[in-house]
Amino acid sequence: MSKEVITAISHSYELATYSTPELRGLFDDWLGEIEEEVLEFVKDRNRVDYDEIARHFRLKHESVIFILGKLAQEEKINMQASGN
Repeated sequence: MSKEVITAISHSYELATYSTPELRGLFDDWLGEIEEEVLEFVKDRNRVDYDEIARHFRLKHESVIFILGKLAQEEKINMQASGN
């Protein structure tokens, strides 16, 4: 799972280098807002999976991995992986 998070973050930052400063600013604003909403969504839950977050926010799995990976990197959440 860590490899997926790193890949998603790296790819997003790579794409950002091609955008204009205005678009990067808008993306950063949106990302800050969605991060706060995700934090609010998970704060009172003991455990949440990617699919639940993706459905709630209408995001793709890869986007949820990126957001959660960023929040974990900033030590705002703790992430754990589990196998079936």
